[in-house]
Amino acid sequence: MNNPLNFPATTVVNKSVPKNAFYGRSTDSSLREFLTREFENIVWLYKLAPSTLNVEDGERVHEIAVFHCKMKGDAYSINPFCAMDKLLPRHTLFIIEYEGKIDILMHHKEMTAAKSEQKWTCGVTELQREVSFDTLSLKIEGQSMDAVYSNILSQISGLSASNEVEYKEQAEIRKKVEQLQKQVTSLQKQVRAEKQFNRQMELNAEARRLKKEIAKFQEIINK
Repeated sequence: MNNPLNFPATTVVNKSVPKNAFYGRSTDSSLREFLTREFENIVWLYKLAPSTLNVEDGERVHEIAVFHCKMKGDAYSINPFCAMDKLLPRHTLFIIEYEGKIDILMHHKEMTAAKSEQKWTCGVTELQREVSFDTLSLKIEGQSMDAVYSNILSQISGLSASNEVEYKEQAEIRKKVEQLQKQVTSLQKQVRAEKQFNRQMELNAEARRLKKEIAKFQEIINK
């Protein structure tokens, strides 16, 4: 796997990474077990940085590392990838290969300060399942690393955000939409189980109201 994303040649690293480069940084023994049990190998594919992209350094983003992770089985756990990501002092994109399938995973990641100590935290997990490199097109756009990061995160998430602030706002709206959709599904089940006509009408009215809210939120996301 040399340049599957067709990124600029200056960004290609293509070096194997030992698993202990990840679990050696952690005191959590479960991460070591996860990497040993589920990973076949890890390759550092790309380094996206001012020196490799000829863009300005960012205020929050200074480098994005892209790793190809080949798994041993036909499925994998997502949560440990967040634990791995927190250990790395840079933003990260994971290409995950398993049983001939390819997923792309990226966390919204930022530096936070707690008790005068800075540490990385991972927020929303953005995941595209079963992509094809023949049709996948991740574009590197922006004049700074902050912009490059926001654009890649937006492409993976499917949101229309042009910067990190917009991404966080839209991700929160998306979360509300998902919650409302669950409420609508619950109401529809109640309607089917309800025998009283008047109560059915009330439940249907509430479902319609929620659907209108969902439509409004979707308009904001799709702008």
